[in-house]
Amino acid sequence: MIQYAELAFDLPILEDTFTYEVPPGTQVGMRVETKLRGRKEEGIVLSLHHNEPSYEVLQVDRVIDKTPVINEEQIELAYWVKEQYLASLGECIHKMIPSGRRHSKVKLNENITASEPFKLNEEQERAYQNIKSDFGKDSIHLLFGITGSGKTEVYLHLIRDILENSNKGVLLLVPEIGLTYHIIRKLEAVFPGQIALLHSALKVSERFKAYTDLLQGKKRIAVGTRSAVFAPITNLGLVIIDEEHDGSFKEHSTPRYHARQVALQRCRQNKAVLVLGSATPSLEVYHLAKTGKIGLQILTKRPGTAKPPTVRIEENKKDARLIGSELTFAIKQRLDKKEQVILLLNRRGYSPLIYSEKEKNYIPCPNCTSHLCYHKKGTVICHLCGFSDSLQRLESKLGEKLIMMGTGTQKLEEFLLETFPGAKVERLDQDSIQDKSVLTDVIGRLVDGEIDILTGTQMISKGLDAARVTLVGVLNAGIGLGLPDFRAGERVFSLLTQVAGRAGRSDLAGEVLIETNTVDHPIIRMALDQDYIRFYDSEIKTREELFYPPFSRLVRILSRSKDESLSLKTIEEVHQVLKKYLPEPNTVVLGPAPCPFYKIDANFRNHILIKTTVQNKWREILKKEIRPLKISKNVYLELDFDPLDLV
Repeated sequence: MIQYAELAFDLPILEDTFTYEVPPGTQVGMRVETKLRGRKEEGIVLSLHHNEPSYEVLQVDRVIDKTPVINEEQIELAYWVKEQYLASLGECIHKMIPSGRRHSKVKLNENITASEPFKLNEEQERAYQNIKSDFGKDSIHLLFGITGSGKTEVYLHLIRDILENSNKGVLLLVPEIGLTYHIIRKLEAVFPGQIALLHSALKVSERFKAYTDLLQGKKRIAVGTRSAVFAPITNLGLVIIDEEHDGSFKEHSTPRYHARQVALQRCRQNKAVLVLGSATPSLEVYHLAKTGKIGLQILTKRPGTAKPPTVRIEENKKDARLIGSELTFAIKQRLDKKEQVILLLNRRGYSPLIYSEKEKNYIPCPNCTSHLCYHKKGTVICHLCGFSDSLQRLESKLGEKLIMMGTGTQKLEEFLLETFPGAKVERLDQDSIQDKSVLTDVIGRLVDGEIDILTGTQMISKGLDAARVTLVGVLNAGIGLGLPDFRAGERVFSLLTQVAGRAGRSDLAGEVLIETNTVDHPIIRMALDQDYIRFYDSEIKTREELFYPPFSRLVRILSRSKDESLSLKTIEEVHQVLKKYLPEPNTVVLGPAPCPFYKIDANFRNHILIKTTVQNKWREILKKEIRPLKISKNVYLELDFDPLDLV
């Protein structure tokens, strides 16, 4: 009897599946290669049957896999993701299967000494017991602890409990594998041979090996970044999202999922516990905890003799050097004591602005609504679209000598090498880690005490745990406060609080020096006091007044096209459809309007923002009315549910 399969393809199409004839032995969850609309495509078998269609059916060209690469739970989850984010079923399924781009040294360390988790202090023990009492139920807990309060130790005890007392598996999500060096090392030591690392910096073969070990039940702990939320863990019992506030948990391509929402759905499917850990939780999550909708476990002190760092502020002087005198003196003191320093400057490149005397203006990117940045070795680069040119060519074209203005991380690194000639200085930003293995190598050397000063952008604020770092300096702390995005203040507060938490994580006293020209800005003052509760209390009032999350859910519809009039025409068409459903008492629609960054990579961008308490209602409207719209192939329409970025 002829066997037929329903195949899903990684394409933005409305049809869920297509019927093909497959050879005997084909199983659900295998990938096949075949033709679709005249092109060779990769499909995944979602179901098998013997119902002969009334039309001619193609045979698949070949079956790629010997065994299935996805399981039934993942298929069920893909249907949920499709409905939640209005993507195609094939796009959702293919997000779950490993893909890799480059080789990385982020591997499990075979030589690590086996150990037990540390004994918990009273606060940690209480949090552990409260969360553990919910094992076997689909429940959510926020583990809200100041930086360095030992959240990782609570994770380790919870994981050990699940592994020893059940046959369930564990998923741990982290924002960036390379920056969670200490967590990986502790996990390896406590659970040797049980961890599968999943992240895109691994070779495809390495990632597939880890993935299939989970699929076949050989390993029970998956550790990875955002996409690891789809890992094929057998009988999931516990999901932990470390640094849950981090924006990297939101996907920016279709399906535009948030790992926290997918994790919650998996916990519902499996009756598993979801633990969200952070020193600066997202306002939405803290609001849920404060109003009793999810569990709240609080850690207020650092374990052992470690104390939170002292935090001071220094005003940027117009005539000052690159680094203020107080911070320069503090760095020298730490270096003399053989201690380590972290300096955060959230600006890449050498000089972030290039000024033209002739035009009396900063030089813009030809493709974007942004300015060009000067990088060492004579190049000018746009950080939005990647456009680059040589400074020499730009100057000869404009017929003038351009003026470099401002300071980026490259200039800071150069200054540090000149000012502290004996110090070992390293820089971490998007430019220095084109190869992800560099990131792991630098973090490893920092932890091992081989680096005196680490400087970089926001990536160095995440998760670093180096015992000899006693001074953290923040330069131009107000960067980001002026962005036209209601979350701008939350991001800056979180960044400053998180980076401050890298200091004094052992017996050595820590100090944080914040340099800014906005010393009286309330966000800076609250970060100075490390006072999340005061920040939440002030921010939540504004959110309620302006009907932003957590008091509403957002939907963003964005049109982009290289044809300016086409982008505008499309977003106006969408608005005409939406107007049929307005006014709606629980909804505010803003726009259509140009995006704050109106042009990126030569694409003109316009958007509509829906603020609503009935997101599901609007999801249905978009599904029935907007997705089927016949729009030009020269325009791309994004539907983004619960967007984190509005610029």
